[in-house]
Amino acid sequence: MEKGLSQTDVCKSLGLTNSVLSSYEKGQRHPTIKGLKVLADFYNVTTDCLIGRDEYKYTKKALIIQDSKLNDWYNDLLKSSEEDLRKLQQFWETIKDEEY
Repeated sequence: MEKGLSQTDVCKSLGLTNSVLSSYEKGQRHPTIKGLKVLADFYNVTTDCLIGRDEYKYTKKALIIQDSKLNDWYNDLLKSSEEDLRKLQQFWETIKDEEY
């Protein structure tokens, strides 16, 4: 709700069914560790926050991406080395300048 997304939007982005996400929210079912990581990345919080051990904390700049492949790419980008990010920045500056 805080991000302005419906349960259907979240499910579509994460590849979950509504019943699975609903059961997580109600505490009737629990995600795997991998699932917790995916949810934490999507909601931009720590896994401790998801399991109730930590207050609501952002793990990185909040960004909601509806396309799951683009969201995966963005999360990979956040784990990139500084050198790779600089290369990507140079590439971005090059293509951005070409558009204008």
